[in-house]
Amino acid sequence: MGVRIVFCLTLAVLLIGTLRGEVSIMDYFKLRKSLHVLEGTVEKLKSDNQDLSEEIRKIKSSPSYARKVLRDKYHVTEANEKIIFFAD
Repeated sequence: MGVRIVFCLTLAVLLIGTLRGEVSIMDYFKLRKSLHVLEGTVEKLKSDNQDLSEEIRKIKSSPSYARKVLRDKYHVTEANEKIIFFAD
């Protein structure tokens, strides 16, 4: 009988320690969730990096495409052009 009580108390202390201790099961699950979020972020960044590498390749290989990007994205104009912005 006494061994059974000691066993149950030991088990209870271990369970409470695992659930509420310094490094708990809840922390483990939070870290796993964080890991999945970070892995998703890494994959997104890899995809973005690949897209940017392709864009750089296009700009380097085609002067006309480079001019188009400059005009569309950075509003660079030729010497005789002006840009007019319309308010919405």
